[in-house]
Amino acid sequence: MEALAHLRQLIASLDEALTDALCARARLGFDPSFYAMPPAPLPELDAIAGAFAEAPSLAARVRILRPTYLRCLLPTLCTAPPTNGPAPSLASDAACLDALVRRLALSVHVASRKRETVPPPLQSALQTRDRRRVEAAITHPAVEDDVLARIHTRISSQSPDPTLPDRIASLYAEWIIPLSRNIQVHSLLATHP
Repeated sequence: MEALAHLRQLIASLDEALTDALCARARLGFDPSFYAMPPAPLPELDAIAGAFAEAPSLAARVRILRPTYLRCLLPTLCTAPPTNGPAPSLASDAACLDALVRRLALSVHVASRKRETVPPPLQSALQTRDRRRVEAAITHPAVEDDVLARIHTRISSQSPDPTLPDRIASLYAEWIIPLSRNIQVHSLLATHP
């Protein structure tokens, strides 16, 4: 369990980098005309998680996350129109996607550590191959609440926008944390006999 605690510390560090990048991006505003928006419907979290977990490279993972980032995260994150044209926004998007991919990539490593010492509730869930049961077995609401509190505090200390901490916490609660869990579920089921 010491290795898992170490991974949680790494995730906390990557959450700092990600929230800093998201705060910087929020200041730039959003104009959909800057982007070639994907026309197809967005995949479900489970499909994104599976593709992400199986992607062989950082660039492939960025391509997987980019459509959802553009169509879901940016409109929630940025409430104002852009102030400086497309170049700063696009550079900031690259930083956000890089930080997001690095943060979510640790989900695969967390799943590896959980596989090393499988507690009975997770072992039982894995034997059923039921994604919902596996997700329930790896979900720790207190840990997730700590993550949300930590990022909320960090953003509150950086941003003059009083609504930004709640917006980013919502992105974490509704998208980033569930996607992280789904990546773990996919990784656990892919390697469990």
